[in-house]
Amino acid sequence: TFVGLGLHPGMGCTHFLPKIVGPQVAALMLLTGELITAQQALAEGLVASVADDAVEAAEALANQMAGQAPIAVRTALRTLRTQQDAGLDAALWREADAQAQCYPSADLAEGVSAIREKRKPTFSAYDHLQD
Repeated sequence: TFVGLGLHPGMGCTHFLPKIVGPQVAALMLLTGELITAQQALAEGLVASVADDAVEAAEALANQMAGQAPIAVRTALRTLRTQQDAGLDAALWREADAQAQCYPSADLAEGVSAIREKRKPTFSAYDHLQD
């Protein structure tokens, strides 16, 4: 929902989201800011499962993982994280730069005001880009 606030997406989502759901779905999600349901998140691969009792399901999954060989789990997790983090530093720098450009904008101020006032924002900073 960053763009609906007038802010560039952050927290590494421009790096991780395309890797999870593919570039087209990531662009759709990041550029529209549309909220999705748990079922949509499952269908797009954002979550591995959904459950009525998330805590119970998480504990069951944690217990299942804890029952596996610790060294194999630890090294597999390290390998997965190393793979997914390739290029993360550059993405975080790009996001930080883009957010720095958004912070002083009238659009971010408008987005924050709209949330406080529970109304739809009226963005205006794109006017100079129409040429």
